[in-house]
Amino acid sequence: MPSRPKASAVPPTPVDVVVIGGGVAGLLAARTAVRAGASVTLLEAAAQVGGRLGRVHVAGLDVDAGAESFATRGGHVEQLCAQLGLADEVVAPRREPAWVVGPDAAYPLPATAWLGIPAHPLSAPVRRVIGWRGALRAAADLVLPPHAVSPGATVGQVVTSRVGAAVTQRLVAPVVTGVYTRPLDELAVDALAPGLAADVARRGLIRTARARRGASAPGSAVRSLRGGLFRLCDAIADDARSNGASILTGQHVSVVTRVGDQWQVTAASASYRAAAVVMAVPLPVAAQLLGRPEQAPAAGTVAIVTLVVDEPALDHAPRGTGVLAQPGLTRAKALTHASAKWEWVAQALPAGRHVVRLSYTLGSPDEDPSGHALVDASALLGVALTPQQVVAQSCHVWPDAAPGTPLQGLPEGIHAVGAAAGLTGLAAIIAQAGQADFVSRA
Repeated sequence: MPSRPKASAVPPTPVDVVVIGGGVAGLLAARTAVRAGASVTLLEAAAQVGGRLGRVHVAGLDVDAGAESFATRGGHVEQLCAQLGLADEVVAPRREPAWVVGPDAAYPLPATAWLGIPAHPLSAPVRRVIGWRGALRAAADLVLPPHAVSPGATVGQVVTSRVGAAVTQRLVAPVVTGVYTRPLDELAVDALAPGLAADVARRGLIRTARARRGASAPGSAVRSLRGGLFRLCDAIADDARSNGASILTGQHVSVVTRVGDQWQVTAASASYRAAAVVMAVPLPVAAQLLGRPEQAPAAGTVAIVTLVVDEPALDHAPRGTGVLAQPGLTRAKALTHASAKWEWVAQALPAGRHVVRLSYTLGSPDEDPSGHALVDASALLGVALTPQQVVAQSCHVWPDAAPGTPLQGLPEGIHAVGAAAGLTGLAAIIAQAGQADFVSRA
């Protein structure tokens, strides 16, 4: 554990719960605690709350800096939106297919697929991508006897053995690497979904994909908020404040130390004493604050580069609402054509102007992919863009894009939420917030 903090002329402020981190998980924790009757102080190191649901101002428009949509499965996010008075602001994307761009072709993804695994491998949309030979090889999974998935088997190994190289390379790899930021041969099967290896061993890959896809909510799998998903964090923060929570920005936390039966949290301008401390920060930060740097997992680093460009050739969305790159084609792993995907973005822009967002996996948090964005966007959109067409550009780096196994054996009074708990995805984070038990222990 860190050494005991030095004595200060200003005594620590007593509070029931201190929340460290003002992303969506921290804001939800503060809201949950204060609505349960606890006194709450939230400390956020950045100048604004939101974290990966933050905003960026480009070319006179506020857009999402990080996540720009949420999964509808389970209904957790939409239920929260309703509680916060945002039910009428939930919007669906335009119904356009995602595309994949490879070195020799660009093609729309088949609609009836789960993580790129085709539910109907002999259908015309699948055959157009992988040909009859690839489709027949994939369909063989339906007659091959199921067999056990060996411990440690990777997604690449299992998918290739069950449905062949064509499906793996042209359909699954662009989707999975785009979502999970890791190559197929570095990703364990169950990392895609809990119990996936057992399902594949029992009934094969395609039948498993059919079942998993069938369990999804009908219609579009994602939604957002008119005006930007960042509005959700604004609403959570407003609700928490209205119930008495103190939300402070620009407050980097340097030390968390046990003092008697409480915890002392030392921030930039003050310190606090509390019975409960909620870690709503990246896993490496939580490990460092708890004096366990050796347990800090390696965290994936991604960046989102937002470009605002004037190009009427994009008015008709030639590559749909989003593009995935086959591995190795561009430095960017994916592109979202935001003004083609969301009606509210298009309506806020003058004619011929477009917003595109490129996703990058970085080797270092210090890497800046901005210099590659225009070339990558041109390759993925199939439209040559020039520097003169760029109206505005921004880059945000997220150093904890792939949360790992959470720290084990947290001491009494310390609680982990969101990325600190190894969670990813807004729905999972909101579901956890509804089960929080740190208030009763405060």
